[in-house]
Amino acid sequence: MGVQQQYLSGLFFIVFGALAVWAGNDLTIGTAADMGIGYTPRALAIGCMAVGCILLLQAFVVTGAEKGPSVSIAWRPLVLVTVMVIGFGVLLPYLGLPITVALMTFMAALSGESFRWPALVAMAVGLAVMSLLLFSTALNLQIRVWPF
Repeated sequence: MGVQQQYLSGLFFIVFGALAVWAGNDLTIGTAADMGIGYTPRALAIGCMAVGCILLLQAFVVTGAEKGPSVSIAWRPLVLVTVMVIGFGVLLPYLGLPITVALMTFMAALSGESFRWPALVAMAVGLAVMSLLLFSTALNLQIRVWPF
């Protein structure tokens, strides 16, 4: 990653984290023992800001002689990941958790340059089963499991 890319990535993470903290300002945080609805989003937002600070520090520490390539945006992954996040929110109430997770895994594979079908199918099934076990069974969250 070039210095300019690292600098811009750091700024992006800091701004995104700050916006997330601001957007969730009215959510109840609670404590680590009794988490409120805003506990995890705020922790993730603070984590994003921390990653941004680390990236900025690394960009400033690199010597001035080392110049990275110019910033180019990879549009395909950016668009597909955005569509995936929106698709997950739209499809979850209709298809249920395992099917939605499996579909999103296949969509995530499309954003890459190459993939192997056997590994992709195994990953989709594994993620679907693990998300079902984690969210529905272990955490006992009221998430739609099956479309019927």
